[in-house]
Amino acid sequence: MLRLLPFFGCMIAFVWSTQHAPFFWDTVQLASKHAHHFYEQHLRWTPLPTEIDSGHPPVFGYYLAAVWLVFGKTLAASHWAMLPFLLLNIFLLYRIGLHVGGNRYACWLLPLVMLDPVVAGQQALVSPDVMLASGFLMAVLGITEKKTLLVIIGILLLSAISMRGMMTAAALFVWLVFVLWMNVPVTAFRKAVKLLLAFLPGFLWALWFLWWHHAATGWTGYHADSPWAPAFQKAEGVQMFRNMAVVAWRWLDFGRVFECGALLFLLLQYGFPRRRGQSVARQYLALLVILIVFLTPSAILYSNISAHRYFIPCFLALHFLIVLLLTSRPSHNGKPRTPLFIRIFMTCLVLAIASGNLWVYPRGISMGWDATLAHQPYYGLREQAIAFLESEKIPFSSVGSAFPNLGTGEQLLLNGDQRHFAEKDFTRNRYMFTSNIFNDFSENDFERLQNEWVLVRRFAHADVWIEIYSRKEQSGRPTQNEHFE
Repeated sequence: MLRLLPFFGCMIAFVWSTQHAPFFWDTVQLASKHAHHFYEQHLRWTPLPTEIDSGHPPVFGYYLAAVWLVFGKTLAASHWAMLPFLLLNIFLLYRIGLHVGGNRYACWLLPLVMLDPVVAGQQALVSPDVMLASGFLMAVLGITEKKTLLVIIGILLLSAISMRGMMTAAALFVWLVFVLWMNVPVTAFRKAVKLLLAFLPGFLWALWFLWWHHAATGWTGYHADSPWAPAFQKAEGVQMFRNMAVVAWRWLDFGRVFECGALLFLLLQYGFPRRRGQSVARQYLALLVILIVFLTPSAILYSNISAHRYFIPCFLALHFLIVLLLTSRPSHNGKPRTPLFIRIFMTCLVLAIASGNLWVYPRGISMGWDATLAHQPYYGLREQAIAFLESEKIPFSSVGSAFPNLGTGEQLLLNGDQRHFAEKDFTRNRYMFTSNIFNDFSENDFERLQNEWVLVRRFAHADVWIEIYSRKEQSGRPTQNEHFE
């Protein structure tokens, strides 16, 4: 445990540095809005209002509401509520690291995962995917060490967080069957049955929730009037090929191209390890393949459900396999790997994937901002932009904007402010609040703003910026172009 103290300290410092960050991206709905519902209901379990119900179990919002009732409804309380799960993930990763990297290299799995932009981006938020990662890691460790209680808790947590968690739990069940088939002798039949039955509480919860939700609302997953219905439209023809390309890019985005290249290099250069290591490598390769089979089809078959965070279990499995292949003994025709080579290789790989947190696309290209720490400057810039609007007495209702900047101050900052910006509408808005963070502004929109509107203020830091425009015919308001860095 002493080896983990530096990692625990870094995580505590990280939470301290982000404790006042507003709710961002999907956490506005999945954390803030869900928690507000249960907080206002005094923790009474009731169906969510239709406008914020995306069909997932709202257990994370319920947990956050309980934290608010005990510690107060603040951003700090919300972020610190994530710390137990963040620390638990460090411990679980280390335990898994002992299996894939041995005692000497177990700790290398930690920076590889914690600096992964998709994982790091969610760690900076009040995100249910932090809990989902806890459930996944716990279940994987329980299956690896054949510990029934860990499997029970992990599968329950996965099933309680989201339907994607339920899909991940189903994938882990198939993986367990594969692991048992490969390793467990007939004499250990009783222990194998206990591990299989450990999935039952989580599966029963999932069935109960889906039944309860359908009985209470009349639908499961989504319905025609759902705000997310367009994302669930069936993809056909060209759209399916486009979705395949998007999924492929998710596997290369934010520095992961280097990790995929490292996997290919290790397989071509060294092959699978010998003897027992070969068996373990096959298990973790099977885990990766099974997760891809379970979590990828929905991203291809439906219009727009392929966010980076949806693939976190797959990315974690890839990390496991990389460390295992790098640190195991090579096959008979492979070249030996010295400890110095392994450390240099891992250092370069960690730095390469961490560099993904610096990737920012050109303006007008959609980007998964919740899947990278690059979004962090946005919070301070937004605060400056709002201070400017208030100093000029510009009402929020006259300002057009886009996701994730449409929530009220109460929903984003827990400050009681019920004002919110209008959705962008070039025919009605008098002002426009834009940013490269907003994927709903296309390059054509930005060109229209530059040609037909007046840039009033620009706030920028690092590679993130916010611009406020006014109509050219607008009078009585500032029209000078000022730039704040």
